[in-house]
Amino acid sequence: MADIVWANLIGFWLLGFAGAWSQTLTGFALGLIVMSGTTLFRLLPLPVTAQIISVLVLLNGAMVLWRDHRHADRQALVYAVAGAVPMIALGYWLLHWMAGSALEWLRLILGVFIAAAALQLVSRPKPWTKRSPAMAFAAAGTSGGVMGGLFATSGPPLIWLLYRQPMTLDTIRVTLVSYFVITQGWRLALTMADRSIDRLTLVALAGAVPAITLGTWVARRFPPPVPPLVIRRAALTLLFLSGVALVVTAGLALARG
Repeated sequence: MADIVWANLIGFWLLGFAGAWSQTLTGFALGLIVMSGTTLFRLLPLPVTAQIISVLVLLNGAMVLWRDHRHADRQALVYAVAGAVPMIALGYWLLHWMAGSALEWLRLILGVFIAAAALQLVSRPKPWTKRSPAMAFAAAGTSGGVMGGLFATSGPPLIWLLYRQPMTLDTIRVTLVSYFVITQGWRLALTMADRSIDRLTLVALAGAVPAITLGTWVARRFPPPVPPLVIRRAALTLLFLSGVALVVTAGLALARG
């Protein structure tokens, strides 16, 4: 396996552990953490990273939903998934169209998206007193779908909307995890349909699976002695900084031609 850089893989697996730990405690951040860190440090090719994130989200989600699936808000989930599914297919097509000559543009778009998502999610204002209409959840799924197809990170619009609903935190968390499982399962099906899984993907995934399992178990078995809000804000601060770094590095590369 001369084409595989093991130091890069170890870094990728550590990001998987951190992402699973954070998502188990907060309901989000697995895809954002893994994608931003891997792309920023160029640990793996972007399409490979997106493929693996889909599998990791499914694994983490199965572990979470095995006990907690009944807490999901089914109406919000159905409408969000209905909006996301066609746009994920569009984003996946765009990824393969841009992944060659337009790679730095992809990195720039990803950096802007991650930085904007982190800023959007850093505050948690009081929930609205009235539930949003069903089509608002469909719009949130639709708006995140293209990014889900491109980068396997379709959550920020729905996260923003759910945290403003008059729902319990358990309902929000499980609805988000359920949404991630369904949308990433769809994206993974698209990947398998075009047979784009290669040896590097399989090796990286083989190490990421135990890393995700361990991160999920540690978060449940040894939750940190700080409020979840502190963890949430720390994760979002790191995400914002990684997004800015992606914008700067990609921008400089584009400026150099």
